[in-house]
Amino acid sequence: MIAAISTGPETHLDHLAPLCALWQIPLIVTSKDHFELGVKFYPMIEILYVPLEDFTLEYIAAHFDTIVTCGKFWAMELKPPLKMLYQKELRFLFVPHGYSDKEELLNKPVNQDIQFTYEDLGNLRYEFYLQHKTHFDELAKSYFKTQKKTILYAPTWQTTATSTSFFESTGTIIESLSGKYNLLIKLHPLLEENDPARFHRIIGKYESTARFILNFPSIYPLLEKTDIYLGDHSSVGYDFLTYNRPMFFLKQGGKLSNCGELFEGAVESEQEHLHSIRETTYLSVFGQRGGSTNTSERLLRLGASISASKS
Repeated sequence: MIAAISTGPETHLDHLAPLCALWQIPLIVTSKDHFELGVKFYPMIEILYVPLEDFTLEYIAAHFDTIVTCGKFWAMELKPPLKMLYQKELRFLFVPHGYSDKEELLNKPVNQDIQFTYEDLGNLRYEFYLQHKTHFDELAKSYFKTQKKTILYAPTWQTTATSTSFFESTGTIIESLSGKYNLLIKLHPLLEENDPARFHRIIGKYESTARFILNFPSIYPLLEKTDIYLGDHSSVGYDFLTYNRPMFFLKQGGKLSNCGELFEGAVESEQEHLHSIRETTYLSVFGQRGGSTNTSERLLRLGASISASKS
């Protein structure tokens, strides 16, 4: 059996669901909360819940031949004990969970049997969104009940290579922009782990003047109606290149920062001079614009060959 398995943050659901739909394979989650989110956001695929305590080596050996995952390292750590204890040769396929400059800075390559890149997949998530646009837009409509322009601020979380702008900049951003704009703040699900007390203090202080977005794994329904992007090193910035709209950054570094301007309190610039840079950067990441029949057909052939080899 081939299945996608998500044991990580809720955002992984959005990266695995499009491939599950294309290959018609189930998506298994180990969190009850993520099961409920999956059913709500991705009713077009099969979502299964297996509690983490039941997700044992014995269970894996008995049920799977190939596992599709966004987890970079845990999957391959299972191969030796599965082979030794159950004589099971399991294959792991890695789907990237966001393209960002953090990966290059962290310099931790993925070691799995098959490793997809963004160029391999094209912009599969965007095409998946377009196929189910009515459904996804309905989920997001409450965030856009205003005539104001929308700014989406998407801070990343703290890593050993990059720092988040959330704790140091959120108050200034809200005080500068919330009066004139529909300010949405898309919170990374791991931000709370950096500093729980400060995280909740910020949300409690400003929840009446900005919209904090949690438990919303799908990104394109938000980006579709976003006029201006504000971020640091988050992979959401690369997704926003799909729309070639103004971008502002709180931190410099990485090729994405060349696609916008440094945020200094204002976001009025239309950035016409950056259109071609954003387009070139988009193509360098996703390969091409628009739906790609060739990409879909190639992925379908790969899925069929994996199934055939394990049947």
